[in-house]
Amino acid sequence: VPVPVLQVTANTLTKILEYCEYHCRAGQQNTPEAEMKAWDENFIAVDDAMLFDLMLAANYLDIKGLLHLTCRRIADAIRGNTPDELRARFNITN
Repeated sequence: VPVPVLQVTANTLTKILEYCEYHCRAGQQNTPEAEMKAWDENFIAVDDAMLFDLMLAANYLDIKGLLHLTCRRIADAIRGNTPDELRARFNITN
């Protein structure tokens, strides 16, 4: 089965591989959910550019767990902010 990676940068792909390898290993070793959640929170502590790249790549590569993780992180960043704060954070112009 061909893997669609042409639109994913090397840095993003490296990060995605790290995520997939960890979750594969954690599943095989029956890693506790709390430990996996802590690992995910540390993993997703990236700048906005990488976060959006990860989200787009996870969607493109159909990696649902990573897609949900990145979308949740973005939703958390949006929650509780004023429109002006969001415009500044995400560099949105009127």
